[in-house]
Amino acid sequence: MNKFAWLAGGLLFAGAAEAAEIQKLPQAPGAPDLILVTGVIQPNDDVKFNQIAATTSQAVVLLNSEGGSVLPALEIGRAIRLKGFATAVANDTLCASACALAWLAGTPRLVGEKAHIGFHASYVVDNGTLSESGVANALVGAYLNQIGIPQSTIVFVTSAPPAGMAWLSERKAGELGLQVASFQPLTTPSLEPGNDDMIR
Repeated sequence: MNKFAWLAGGLLFAGAAEAAEIQKLPQAPGAPDLILVTGVIQPNDDVKFNQIAATTSQAVVLLNSEGGSVLPALEIGRAIRLKGFATAVANDTLCASACALAWLAGTPRLVGEKAHIGFHASYVVDNGTLSESGVANALVGAYLNQIGIPQSTIVFVTSAPPAGMAWLSERKAGELGLQVASFQPLTTPSLEPGNDDMIR
């Protein structure tokens, strides 16, 4: 296998983790729907997300994920930007790595007071060793430029090493010129059979 094929495989697959759970919760009349993305992002999760996104014209995408595979996360982000959805990370939840890249696509980007949003350079795993991937980071940079992220933020997003994490605080967002807003949890109706759309 040549080096490029190995890198591509490393980008496409994040391991044997279970696919993320993607679920739409209808809200009160007139309010945007809530799309939950929970768990490790895996190949084809972007297809599942697009199936859900196609059923609504207005939504807040609530993310709770440690990350996962880069390419589907970027495609989820592109879909979020195309649809004009907001993104949110709630209090005491995590959105890191590939998840945080998708969160950046929101308009607006919402953050709970105690939310944890983290970034690091993209990588591949070779014999148990994390190695930064220039190919992956080039794709990430192109994506961030496409969704209008300023250069200072692109540098921040890709600066931490694969084993590290650059955490985004309210102060840091201000320094980077990255617009964020406070997230107030939405009240969701109790789920009844047929009341939600879920794809695992």
